[in-house]
Amino acid sequence: MQNKFSRDIRADETAYYLSCPEVVARHIAKQLSIFRTCVELCCGVGMLSVQLAKVMNKVYAVDKDEKNIENARHNAKLYGVTDKIKFIAGDALDEKLLRNLEAEVAVLDPDWSGISEDKTNHVYGLDETEPSLRKLINLAKGHITEKIVARIPKTFVFETLKEFGPCRIENIFWGSRMRFKVAYFFPEIKENQEEDVYF
Repeated sequence: MQNKFSRDIRADETAYYLSCPEVVARHIAKQLSIFRTCVELCCGVGMLSVQLAKVMNKVYAVDKDEKNIENARHNAKLYGVTDKIKFIAGDALDEKLLRNLEAEVAVLDPDWSGISEDKTNHVYGLDETEPSLRKLINLAKGHITEKIVARIPKTFVFETLKEFGPCRIENIFWGSRMRFKVAYFFPEIKENQEEDVYF
């Protein structure tokens, strides 16, 4: 299988496993390159934020794990984008924090394994992610922007997401099998769309 990252990033075993592969993160960033500012909630060790920073003026990257934030700062330096990312150690569900973040688009990346130790065991419900994807979407829409992108488990379908209106789903195939999905919730999307994307 291809290498997940082109540089020797800093991450513990769990954060490394949960991180978005670099080639996929570049793809997501390209889809969002029309925007100048972004918030990533649950950024982990910052690998998606790094790629977003390459196409945007400013990225706010939030994670409650201070070790992840420390590693994310290191990783941003490896990729030469430290001046474009503001890393924040804080709770992605903290409304006071979210009210102070201004961005055109919000990217959400909660843990899909819930309380399971087996990180390959993806959850099926919005409130089973950590933190709850339902809460993340509602808070992001309420305090930051109507334009939401979420990295979601392959177990989620349109029915799972129906309360948020129509969306476009990309089924992400990497290393010969589907790994996860990316859902785009933009006001201009009027009906559900789905496509397979291979890397």
